[in-house]
Amino acid sequence: MNNQIEKTLDSREVAEMVEKEHNKLLRDIRKYEEQFTEAKIGLSDFFLKSEYKDGTGRTLPCYRITKKGCEFISHKLTGIKGTIFTARYINRFHEMQDMITQVAESKEAAEPELPCFVRKFMGDYIVLERDFIRITGVDIRKHKAFYREEYFTIGEDWNGWSWHTVVDRENFKEEYGFDYGEDEILRYFYLSGVKKALGILARDRTIHMNEEAEKLLIGGISAPYSLSVKTHETHEENVPMAAVVKTKKLPAQINISITLGDAPKITLE
Repeated sequence: MNNQIEKTLDSREVAEMVEKEHNKLLRDIRKYEEQFTEAKIGLSDFFLKSEYKDGTGRTLPCYRITKKGCEFISHKLTGIKGTIFTARYINRFHEMQDMITQVAESKEAAEPELPCFVRKFMGDYIVLERDFIRITGVDIRKHKAFYREEYFTIGEDWNGWSWHTVVDRENFKEEYGFDYGEDEILRYFYLSGVKKALGILARDRTIHMNEEAEKLLIGGISAPYSLSVKTHETHEENVPMAAVVKTKKLPAQINISITLGDAPKITLE
C-alpha cells in the first residue's frame, strides 16, 4: 500500500467536510494551482491530481489532498466552518495514522526474528548453500546424495539464481539485503530442504558435522518454518502440492541433472 495515498483525503470527502459542492472545490484548487505555479511552490505537497469513476462509469477528475492541503484550505475558511473542518480533518488523519500503525505492527508481529543465516528472498525464507556449508562444516557440493531428485524437489526444497550475463552484485545486495557471492549460481535451500539436507548428513556415517550445527539450524528455522506452513495453509488451502510447485515463482529457470559419478550438467534458460 502507498502511504502517500493513505495519508491523503479525497477531494470529494473534503468537499463534504467544508459543506461545498465538489466542482466548486475543484475550481478553488485549480486557482491555487495557478498561484502556486506562479510562486514556484510545489503543488504536490498540498494537492495531488487524481480521478475516479462515477455511477455511470465516467472518469472524472478529483484531487488527493494532503494534511498540508487541508491546513491550507482551513486557513481560507472563517468562523465555525473553519473550526469544524479543522477538527474533522485532524480526526481523519489520526484515524489513518492509527490504521497505518496497526498494519505495520501486524506485519512486524507476523515476521519472526530471523537468525543471520535465514534470509528473506523472493517472498520465501531461505538458507544459502554457502551458509549451510559454513555452519555444518560439510562441503555438500562434493556429496553425491545432494540435489538428486529422489532426495530434493527443485522449486520446493532448493533452488538457484543466476543470469545469462554478469551479475550486478551491488544492485543485488541493495535489492535483497545480502551478497550474491562469487559463485556463478547462487544456490539456496527452502526451509523444508534444510531439514532434508540435515537428514542426509545425519545418515551418512562417513562425514561429521560441526557440533551443535543441527541444533543451530533447526532452532533457527523453526519460527519462520511454522509461519511458512501457516501461510501455505491459509492461502493455498486444498491446492495439490504438485500444483503449488508448478505455480511457484522461481527466480530463474535452471536445469540441473546429476547422475552418480558424473559431474553436474547445468544449463540456463
